[in-house]
Amino acid sequence: MSTAAHPVVKGQRALLSFSVEGLPPREELLFKSLVRLLDHRTHQHWAWRADQADLRVVGQDAPADPNAPLHAVPVLAVGQADAPRSGHFLALPLHAEALERTLNQLGAMVVHARELGLAAADTAPADDEEFRLLRWPPVALLETPQRIRLATLMTGQPTSLGVLRQRSGLAAQDCLAFIADLRRSGLLANVREAVQVPQAAQVAQHPSDAPQPAAAAPATPPARDPVQPGLLARIRIRLGLLPVGHP
Repeated sequence: MSTAAHPVVKGQRALLSFSVEGLPPREELLFKSLVRLLDHRTHQHWAWRADQADLRVVGQDAPADPNAPLHAVPVLAVGQADAPRSGHFLALPLHAEALERTLNQLGAMVVHARELGLAAADTAPADDEEFRLLRWPPVALLETPQRIRLATLMTGQPTSLGVLRQRSGLAAQDCLAFIADLRRSGLLANVREAVQVPQAAQVAQHPSDAPQPAAAAPATPPARDPVQPGLLARIRIRLGLLPVGHP
């Protein structure tokens, strides 16, 4: 996908690119011609380029890459109606209305992903990062059957991007765009995010639980030297005038 921070616009429309691979020459020429004829009706301006495009258009026999990175560009497969692929698909012969609708949908996805910075690999969630759907999304976020399916798969239990891609059979970019919309609307919570109360705060709230310093042992009074009787006392004792032990 293009690494530009913002899409280049032609007038008020985003300028996006598409590449074509694996189509017979006649079908490839027809596809490019239809895109040019629909330019005044599509929400974005589409231009063909050989590689590194915003959208890959592939023939139905082109091998799918199951290990494609999460930030890979969306793929539109074109082929016979009786052999559809998972993800975005257009059946032959091509119809202008179906192509227009698909380009508008994929174009909005690409532009939205750029705005959210999802083109960068480090901004995409990890495959095993678990999240939970807080409530059913509004109709505005469920404009396609694919998104309704994703929301259904996310209802009632935590899930992850990897599990969501596997169960839905949708492209990574489809799942990423939907997850980004949910997070932006405050409808998604990360399962691993937990507020950790610092121990100091706990002690402040419950001072009785704080460890108390050991009580100091009572000081032992210093030993008193034995009282030495004075001279007069010794004389009196010797004379028998005082009992022994009297001070």
